[in-house]
Amino acid sequence: MTFEVAVYLGGLDPSAVRVEVYPDSRTGGASFRQEMPQKEPYSGDSAAEVYSVRMPATRPAADFTPRVIPFHPMAVPLEVNRILWQR
Repeated sequence: MTFEVAVYLGGLDPSAVRVEVYPDSRTGGASFRQEMPQKEPYSGDSAAEVYSVRMPATRPAADFTPRVIPFHPMAVPLEVNRILWQR
């Protein structure tokens, strides 16, 4: 499976966030975080950045949700209210 998402950072430096795909563990599979590397600026909109990741199809695509979390190299990653979940 390939997951791809366009993210509008509103002038925020792309290095200040991590974009991940996160599976819902309620369906029985293990939860984990898979970082989505920055691919390129969105071709139709220069304000968007495209992030993409390819993963084995071991679970239904509907189990996964892309999310944007704050990042700083000196910070400890926490599950905080500043995570932006795609709905």
